[in-house]
Amino acid sequence: MQEEAFNTVKTQAGPCGITCGTCPLGNGSAAESAAKTMEYINFTGVKDWSSAVPGGASLDWDKTVESLTWLTKYAYCQGCEKGGGPPDCAIRTCANEKSYGLCNQCDELSECTKFDWLGDPTSLKQTLADNKDKTKEEFMKEAIEAMK
Repeated sequence: MQEEAFNTVKTQAGPCGITCGTCPLGNGSAAESAAKTMEYINFTGVKDWSSAVPGGASLDWDKTVESLTWLTKYAYCQGCEKGGGPPDCAIRTCANEKSYGLCNQCDELSECTKFDWLGDPTSLKQTLADNKDKTKEEFMKEAIEAMK
């Protein structure tokens, strides 16, 4: 399933410069990890003996299984170009309003705070700045080559 998810997004990047094929939600590795965790829980029988370990008696295994099942099924992203990503992404909204394929076109990139929800956006914004003169197609061509 991970290869199928990757093939869906491998030629995409969000306006933020995140290449979807490297994102755990885009390439399917988050969902695959949830499935693998479920497999390990079942294989080891940890639900049966966890109450004997400090803190284990308070774990809600039904909720854990419910959450992992949800992640296995829904922790996939189709990429911004196909309607994926957070529906209220301020980066994508702004880029669309300005008709930018990538935020590398924006003169306000260095001081933009819309990236802050991604954690430390320094590296991402620097990559965009380093590729200021590239089109999204050129940017993605290089990103795809780097993934090979």
